[in-house]
Amino acid sequence: MEKDSTKSIKWLTGVVICIGLIALVILGAQTIGFFFGKSVAQKAVWIDGAEVFQVLIAILRFIAGAVLYVSMAGFMLNTLKALNNGVLFPRINIKLLFWAAGSALVFLLCNTNVPMIHGVQVFQIDAEEILVPAIICTFAILYRIAVQVSEENSLTI
Repeated sequence: MEKDSTKSIKWLTGVVICIGLIALVILGAQTIGFFFGKSVAQKAVWIDGAEVFQVLIAILRFIAGAVLYVSMAGFMLNTLKALNNGVLFPRINIKLLFWAAGSALVFLLCNTNVPMIHGVQVFQIDAEEILVPAIICTFAILYRIAVQVSEENSLTI
């Protein structure tokens, strides 16, 4: 059963890395398209007095997306490496989960407001901007507890 779990995590890690890289390339192309009007994305329509905010949305969307991808890929790779070493819950993954939650908040908030880059003068906040980071934070807290229990159990004879 242990080999089946490791095999599944290897497969899932590969999927996360491949899809994440593709998404990151597309996100980068869209960000460049906002500023230079390449064929990948519609060029930005600058709103008087909101240009700085529009630029921040575009740049923070890319940066937060990259941090989210790196956090997810790092979590998967650390989990795989730890399982191969006989550790069930590596401690470093706690930080990666909190980084993923923070970057998901920024990414989703910016992604929801991409229409503002195209000239729509409405700032939006949807439920997913709150729910997704909250779920990831909840998982991170539970993961921290699992790490503590796992470390205590490894000291017990």
